[in-house]
Amino acid sequence: MKKTGIFFSILFFLFYYERYEVIDVRNYQSAVKSVEVKGEVQHPGVYQLERHANVEKAIKASGGLTKQADISGLNLTMGIEHHGVLVVPSKHRITKISINAATLEELDTLPGIGPSIAQRIVEYRKQMPFQTLEDLKQVKGIGDKLFDKIKEHICL
Repeated sequence: MKKTGIFFSILFFLFYYERYEVIDVRNYQSAVKSVEVKGEVQHPGVYQLERHANVEKAIKASGGLTKQADISGLNLTMGIEHHGVLVVPSKHRITKISINAATLEELDTLPGIGPSIAQRIVEYRKQMPFQTLEDLKQVKGIGDKLFDKIKEHICL
């Protein structure tokens, strides 16, 4: 009787052991993301968008653009991060971008600043926040010429 019990226990273990596998739920992403849309849109606010939504879909979710909107500096195909912020600037006023607080996407909208320099700015300010606008010249790739091009568009 004892041998039969052990046999069935082993058989039971072998049969069910391979049917289950451990799943790490940290590898699964949410199907939606939260994005704050503000500036020159019809209905500023926080929107739940599909995971792969881009700037254009965020603008549509917020009711579209106002007549004052200036999208010349926006890349409509660019994705937005979960808990990201999209600011649609106005044509009538120059929106200054804070070099100490701007996202990669916002820095990328500055004239002459691409994704790699935007990343360098973020990395630099993690070490030490900018104290003056001229401190931006300490970032590799930003010299006097490029600084003169963007200084009217930035603030601390």
